[in-house]
Amino acid sequence: MELASFLADHPEIEVFDLVLSDLNGMARGKRVKRDAIKNIVKKGMHIPFSVLALDASGETVEASELGLDIGEPDRTCYPDLKTLVVCPWQTQPTAQVLFSMYDEHKQPVMIEPRNQVRQAVSRFTERGMTPVVAVELEFYLVDKERDEKGGIQPPISPKTGKREDSTQCHSMINLDDFAEFLLDVDKYCQQQGVPADTAVSEYAPGQFEINLRHGSDPLLACDHAMMLKRIIHQVAEEHGMQATFMAKPYDDKAGSGLHIHASLVDSDGNNLFAEGEAEDNKLLLHSVAGLLGTMQESTALLCPNINSYRRLQPNLYVPMFVNWGIDNRTVAVRIPAGGPASRRIEHRVAGADANPYIAMATVLYAMYDGIDKALTPPKPQQGNTFEVDNPCLPMRLTDALTLLRGSEVFNQYFGEDFIKVYTACKEHELEKFEQTVTPKEYEFYLTTL
Repeated sequence: MELASFLADHPEIEVFDLVLSDLNGMARGKRVKRDAIKNIVKKGMHIPFSVLALDASGETVEASELGLDIGEPDRTCYPDLKTLVVCPWQTQPTAQVLFSMYDEHKQPVMIEPRNQVRQAVSRFTERGMTPVVAVELEFYLVDKERDEKGGIQPPISPKTGKREDSTQCHSMINLDDFAEFLLDVDKYCQQQGVPADTAVSEYAPGQFEINLRHGSDPLLACDHAMMLKRIIHQVAEEHGMQATFMAKPYDDKAGSGLHIHASLVDSDGNNLFAEGEAEDNKLLLHSVAGLLGTMQESTALLCPNINSYRRLQPNLYVPMFVNWGIDNRTVAVRIPAGGPASRRIEHRVAGADANPYIAMATVLYAMYDGIDKALTPPKPQQGNTFEVDNPCLPMRLTDALTLLRGSEVFNQYFGEDFIKVYTACKEHELEKFEQTVTPKEYEFYLTTL
């Protein structure tokens, strides 16, 4: 949408939220008054370069060399007007627009996640192909009140007045219990143009999944995922709850994932994965092989936090091994059931805590690498693949970061600067975490040693 049309259609808007995704997928930016937005669209907005080198607590990671070492310079951010929408939940009339970062020569800053998705898509465009993608996002609703031990607990059903305490996957009763929350999420999604499609009650109390419809603009799909997360957080607050996208908020319950569906179409919109059987489609097989061949070194990008690795446990439909299969939810790369026209890849490794832009770029780069090198995967696996001897994903962040740092594929596609900054930020978080004495250590060792 053109800015002039938006301003004419929305004379009530007083301020604009200018939003940039950092490496963690957190929304950073500024709020400006209406009279400033025209100049920002024309000339951009200055923001510290080091905003891309913040850890999850908001601390600048100096090892990234984006902060004091270079004098804390600014970079210029320009808005993507395709993402310009009203924020219906704000008391003060507010609009929102997403930004990307550029350097002093007006070239995209490739440490910035949105620019990585653009670059990944361009690889396919040069070959006459367009990725068609969809994002599925799981999350938990939790009570604002903590339990007697100070831990989180499931919310109280607005319908029954009872606290959720059982697993009812795909339960319609659970959807009915939280119908008002889901209706408000859907209302805000419609108002912001976020193509939310299906809501599902997931595998634990208070856990839900919302699917976004597929589309041929992977960057916009990631934008919608970011917008959806902000909507869910806001609606949860309005209903007296909290929402969390932690990969594993509970010790003994299922984790939350971010699943990416992807296919490739030609210039006429034909699904290039549709020809023949899935096991025989060369483009599909090359794509799968690229994903499998890079899966271990990509884990740090898809499971980016210490908590991410709590999710990787058997028998909870979470991928733990390098494998693929057809209509099989125990594998990491799944070809869902359906006719040839809808044939696609479902990548199931990423946690809900992953940055949607980085996760999308990772999947697309890996698919492209398999196509570019004409790689061939092993045979698809059947049955319970947790019982098959397959290569294992790294089970700790430190191991995953080591694999990522040494990855030829991702240093090539993301660029060495991106990998350097990303691993520096995550290693900083890991170091801070490992310096903290946990309650479990007191339980194990305080009086027993």
